[in-house]
Amino acid sequence: MKEKKSFGPKQVGERIRERRTELKLSMPELGKRLGVNKSTIQRYEADGVDPKRTMIIDGLAHALLTTSEWLTGLSEDKEYNSYTVCQMDLEKHVKDYLETLTASVKGEPHQQLLTTFLGQLVDLYAVLAKYWALSMTKIDAVAEDEGLKESIGRYAINIGSITEQVYRKEMAEPIEDMKQYLDGILHLYDEGRTKTRLQEQFGMVEEAQRKFREASAEIAEHEGT
Repeated sequence: MKEKKSFGPKQVGERIRERRTELKLSMPELGKRLGVNKSTIQRYEADGVDPKRTMIIDGLAHALLTTSEWLTGLSEDKEYNSYTVCQMDLEKHVKDYLETLTASVKGEPHQQLLTTFLGQLVDLYAVLAKYWALSMTKIDAVAEDEGLKESIGRYAINIGSITEQVYRKEMAEPIEDMKQYLDGILHLYDEGRTKTRLQEQFGMVEEAQRKFREASAEIAEHEGT
């Protein structure tokens, strides 16, 4: 298959104008998103942008809710996929975190410790997301259960209360793990509360991951019988 070649500057400019018009953005509005003035946007659209200027291209793609690949002609996929949307949202949070960290936390050891805490929280949140996916699968199965539908109709049961119970049951453990971890950070040096040692704190993530593997294996075994 023939490999796609990147656009020239003029073609990039045309796509900038196309997408801006599609989103009903004025030049000043787009400029505000990028931190530039209207005349800069006019120049981008009229004279184009060199596709090799990745910082400008990436900024334009973000502001125009599209991809750098589409702007430069390497792809015809104009809209984000779910991975791209998640990546962009998280990159913003990471950028804000790094700015806060470097501006307010002094000393590399302290910065490293705080970053380690954040990494552990992200890992715990990933486990929580997996549990959430399992809970949604179970809720979908409950909603499609014909026998349950019949019972609901016969006894006037509220399907919402049933799915809520499923959700609460599945999410109780990962949410409790998150609470314990946050509580541990809060009272790391608090003798009178729930004092936690760092080793114990960091072991919480591995324990949460182990419990999820066991829960997944149990579900797979049940579905196989």
